[in-house]
Amino acid sequence: MRLVLMCLLSLAVCEGQVVTFDLSDYNPQNATTHVQKMFINLTAGVSEIWVNNVPESVGFYVVQVHSFPYNVTLSSTRKFRSKDSVEGVNVGLVSFNDNDTRFYVKSKNQTKALIVVVIYNKKDPIPGGCNLTFNTEYAPYQLVSYTEDLIIVQSQAPSAFDTTCDKNNIQVDLYHLYLHENNYAEKYYFDGIENMLTVDLIKSHGYKVSTVDGYFKYRKLYSAYRGVGQVFAIVATYHNRSSAYVPAVSYGCDLDNQDESCYGPVTPHWKVICAFLLIFGLFVNFFGHKFFRITLYLIGFVIGVFITYVILSLSSNNLTVSEKTTTAVLIGLIYGSLWLLMWWKFGIPILSVSLTFFLSGFLLASIVFYAGVADLKIFHNDINFWLTFLAIVIAFHTMFTMWTLEWHVFGCSFLGAYACVAALNYYTGGNLQYIVINSFRRMVVNNFNMATIDPPFQILDITQSILLVAMTTFGFYYQMKEQRSKPPFPPHRYTTLEEGVSETTPLIRDTTGVIYSDI
Repeated sequence: MRLVLMCLLSLAVCEGQVVTFDLSDYNPQNATTHVQKMFINLTAGVSEIWVNNVPESVGFYVVQVHSFPYNVTLSSTRKFRSKDSVEGVNVGLVSFNDNDTRFYVKSKNQTKALIVVVIYNKKDPIPGGCNLTFNTEYAPYQLVSYTEDLIIVQSQAPSAFDTTCDKNNIQVDLYHLYLHENNYAEKYYFDGIENMLTVDLIKSHGYKVSTVDGYFKYRKLYSAYRGVGQVFAIVATYHNRSSAYVPAVSYGCDLDNQDESCYGPVTPHWKVICAFLLIFGLFVNFFGHKFFRITLYLIGFVIGVFITYVILSLSSNNLTVSEKTTTAVLIGLIYGSLWLLMWWKFGIPILSVSLTFFLSGFLLASIVFYAGVADLKIFHNDINFWLTFLAIVIAFHTMFTMWTLEWHVFGCSFLGAYACVAALNYYTGGNLQYIVINSFRRMVVNNFNMATIDPPFQILDITQSILLVAMTTFGFYYQMKEQRSKPPFPPHRYTTLEEGVSETTPLIRDTTGVIYSDI
């Protein structure tokens, strides 16, 4: 008993593989007795969890096992049948009022684990009590998977004492919590889980996300931010009584292969793209307007690459990322040449800078939706989203054309600063590159309109936001200073004759500046 108490109070190496929880001290009026937890080092093999002396006042309890970094299997029987067990890093099972209960944990590797027993009253909602598709009869756990673009969190509907699953009117609220940025240490992993174990803790530490009825109510989608840990929690409420599902964690990447999966860039084409973005950003930020023709070509190239990549992503799933990138770059080279040719042919400044204005408006609209607007229910509808998005782009574009020189300089500084920050994010961490990536995902990823965007905004993101503003401001100031006493735009080839020259101007001028008439 003394060993159990020591485990409850501190990190213990309980390699006897029998972990005991004594619920005799449970008091319904004392919230601190509703949860018991214990850290252990699980060894390879089968361990036992004993829950003893369960009072009659307990309606049911949820036994949870949270492991790091390897999966474990939790079962209510020693046979580990599929209908009695669940596998993962965040697992749990429901048990009703039995005086003594045994659970079994199987691990293939030695792993750190947090074992928790959360106690509920018989009138509290049962998490996952109306399970239809998961293996176990009751499913208080969540199944988390991820793709390159999305994190998918699946759960089952709760049940309650005096209602049926056919007429389920139990309120379900979803929450998530970001872990410490770019840190995969077990301390932050377990701290995040401990902050989301109970209803009160979830409401105190978690961020409530919007829910919708129907298919996506229990198959919640989140925008993936690679390498950023998230804890997902669900609270079920019925007649002012609440219970919590087993919290689940995802980093949107494979922790067993962190260097290639959680950090970036690792593939050659991404390294080339990041290098280009950094060089492009620095050049355009400080010299974009001064080297007007080069900037026209670069902006045309970027637009061509983006549009081509979107079209290829929408039209074909057979092409690899490298193939789509290579094709988009080739088309972008052609598009940049065509846009430069338009200036050479017509020489209309307001037409030539329209791509810079459009790209700046696109980035500003992306920032608006990235900042939280996309999570409003009205913008789950694609028509509402894209009409509003286009309206923002057009509004900024129209405003920019009123002061063509100033806003072109601002557009160059703004786009250049963002390109630099986005490139640096892949090496230093941070998530501002997802401002554009989320807009791209909305275009090409199925069901992304139903995903929660709610991006992380931690120390690195704050620092890089300040860097973005600082670079934009300094770039604008530097370029405007360089532009003093100069024409707003370079002369076109049709207007390269000297000022004041006309058809009657003498054709011969001596070196002293004296004009010799041909008369």
